[in-house]
Amino acid sequence: MESIKGISLHYYKYSESSVIAKIFTENYGLQSYVIKGIRNKTSKNKLSYLHPLNIVSLEISVNKNKGLPFVKEIRSEHNLSSTYSDMQKKFVCMFISEVLMRVLMEKETDKKLYNFAEKTIFYLNKTEELNKNFVLVFLLKLTEFLGFHPNKDFSNKDYFDLESGEFTSHPPYYNIRGENKKYLSALLQNESVDIPYKNRKKLIVSLQKYFSLHHYNIEKLKSYEVIESLRT
Repeated sequence: MESIKGISLHYYKYSESSVIAKIFTENYGLQSYVIKGIRNKTSKNKLSYLHPLNIVSLEISVNKNKGLPFVKEIRSEHNLSSTYSDMQKKFVCMFISEVLMRVLMEKETDKKLYNFAEKTIFYLNKTEELNKNFVLVFLLKLTEFLGFHPNKDFSNKDYFDLESGEFTSHPPYYNIRGENKKYLSALLQNESVDIPYKNRKKLIVSLQKYFSLHHYNIEKLKSYEVIESLRT
């Protein structure tokens, strides 16, 4: 038996009463665990522990036959009620958890990235008014941990090259240009810069492409499509 702390990202139905949970653990990276009986009528309230980005503690029993480990006990580590009662924050949690599912490697430990994710969750829960640039800022900060943060050369260059991660005077094939490039430059210097919704939307799509060009496919996220469908 082992005690583990982690961040819930997603779960799948495993049987009528059980699930397979994807947990970003502090010490072992992304892991998959079987949680038996959590869908029973007597235990269904525990499914709330698996909300996207909820921080949990787990008692793990390793399967001697080398199958998936079993969770003997699951507890919620913190009261994150503000995060789940606010619809905007709830959608942001869905988005971030889906992004993390796409970029994390199974069983690869990354404590710095884990700490960043945990701090992000605490900020989400604590803040009363969410910065409209929050998702953009999260994606840009995430690139630091993945190794392709934009080069902060804020000269009067007209383009941002999505392949090299640098600002350039010549138009590359994949680029951010015009007012969106100006907003990106401003955002890299000031997280609270005022960016119109249409430009935030375009920048999110561009950053998704930026991730994909660096081998992290976060395009066509279901959570983002749901969020956008509710705006129409």
